[in-house]
Amino acid sequence: MAAFAAKGRPHPDPAMAAAAVAQVRRLNRRDRTLRHLLQGAGTVSFFGSILALLIAGGEVRDAPWWLVLLFLPAVPGVLILMEVWEPGGRRRRLRPHLESLNLRMLLELAEPCPAGPVTIRRHRGLRAWWPVLVPAVAVVGWSTWRSLHVPANVMEGLQNFAAGLIAWTLIMLLAAIGRLTQWWRGAPPESADAATPITIDASGLRFRSLPGVIAWSEVSAVDLLGPTMAEPEAPVAVRWSLHGRDPIIIKADDMAQPPETAIRAIWAYRPDLRWRPVDAS
Repeated sequence: MAAFAAKGRPHPDPAMAAAAVAQVRRLNRRDRTLRHLLQGAGTVSFFGSILALLIAGGEVRDAPWWLVLLFLPAVPGVLILMEVWEPGGRRRRLRPHLESLNLRMLLELAEPCPAGPVTIRRHRGLRAWWPVLVPAVAVVGWSTWRSLHVPANVMEGLQNFAAGLIAWTLIMLLAAIGRLTQWWRGAPPESADAATPITIDASGLRFRSLPGVIAWSEVSAVDLLGPTMAEPEAPVAVRWSLHGRDPIIIKADDMAQPPETAIRAIWAYRPDLRWRPVDAS
């Protein structure tokens, strides 16, 4: 299967093509779970350490050497956030090709979904872990402070926390102003965080960040995007092309449902938008 993908061709056998897509998604889910575990461990270690320092008043003199080890689990998470390293990065070089090439061929053979409301939700990712992460941070922070054997100085710690919170609030406020400016100018959403959930029904499309309903008459095309010769690192994504406005593109990894679900659901209401190749565009 990888040999066909390396040549830019899908597997001619639909069963083998479906197996290739399923294998890629299974490996992607495994790597994504590992990424979330590493980010979660980094979050707990970092914020647990901060909590311990807050309880101690923001300053610990003559800290034991093992306190440094508490920050080590945060290193993989920082590398992932900085896009320096990604779990399974080397193994996934052909995965987008395997998925997109074979999925395009399968879409040519697929039928529309039954007509009915379909909601494409956002893949929650690390957000789904908060019920575990929050108490874990509390436990790590409290136990770390108790192990330091220093008196609590919560008031001073809260003052330091408030100063940092003001700085971060200003930064977030500037970011929010930028997003509001884009929204006011009518710019399309730039990520799945802004665009999902997507509701597909008889009236048209509803995107989270766009007011009202996009009528079916405004939709000109729906395509599956992926790696091309010009952009070999491009992720698998779904593109909604709209009349009179920029297209909306959402990565497949950011959607809870497979990308073909969104495409086939639209076919139920717009059969004229049946699959067409986009590599040549």
